[in-house]
Amino acid sequence: MNKDLLYKFFEGKTSLEEEKKIREWMEKSESNFNVFMRFRKEYDIQILRGLNSNTGKKKIIAHLLWTSGVAAVIIALIIGGVYLFNLEDKTEHYNTIIVPAGQRINLILSDNTNLWLNANSEFKYPTDFSNENRTVYLDGEAYFEVSKDENKPFIVKTSKGDVRVTGTSFNVEAYSRFDSFKTSLFKGGVDIYKEEEKLVSLKPNQIGLLENNKLLITDISDKDQYLWREGLIAFNNKKLEEILHDLEKYFDVVILINSSNLPQHTYTGKFRQSDGVDHALRVLQRSINFTFSRNEETRIINID
Repeated sequence: MNKDLLYKFFEGKTSLEEEKKIREWMEKSESNFNVFMRFRKEYDIQILRGLNSNTGKKKIIAHLLWTSGVAAVIIALIIGGVYLFNLEDKTEHYNTIIVPAGQRINLILSDNTNLWLNANSEFKYPTDFSNENRTVYLDGEAYFEVSKDENKPFIVKTSKGDVRVTGTSFNVEAYSRFDSFKTSLFKGGVDIYKEEEKLVSLKPNQIGLLENNKLLITDISDKDQYLWREGLIAFNNKKLEEILHDLEKYFDVVILINSSNLPQHTYTGKFRQSDGVDHALRVLQRSINFTFSRNEETRIINID
């Protein structure tokens, strides 16, 4: 495998076809995988050297495999690219992690909170994050297992509302691009706030969904929707429009439906994020009669 192509992949600049080529090459043999990891480590060392020599300034780390710091540790399993920034906001400093389309990452914060970030998510936390300052900022989707501290709540701030917990497992979807806000609770309890006003307290197995500026409370009926942590996009009895919306969200594309004759049936299935949006559409074509074309420059996909 060409070293320049691998470095291009580590920088997050490869095309879908190039990423597929690399993935297939890695899976052919253990030797290929070892070569990949050797170049991976070489690249990370160069990046980390650059970070150490450039403290105090904004720095980008692409396709970061491991790192450590005061506020967080990105653990071994990282799928695809990650961008880590160190930003200064007047009196406070923040680390901002940006997850590219079709990827996901797992992090452990310094208070032992474990979290996953989904594709196209931006996560910001103060560089002095600690048990005394547990406020984070999310634009995208994340799953949290929060370390318990009754005296200091863990606060997730989004563009549509805030989630406050003292120790629990929950999922937050809050993509500003799609004007969405949904909090799903698995264990413990969470409080949802809007502009410092408490709106509701969720119980386990409940969802708080913002719809038409009203917060609706429903039960979790489909746990497959949270399989994104395993790299799966799952849908149960969803219409085509809903499935395409999820593909837009996870792959950072715009999908335009130009036909009024598409069937209104519901569909059930699973896709791997790593296979890409084109593969997902080709699988859907087996059940639905449509064609699609894609503009790589504008990232617009037309469905006919």
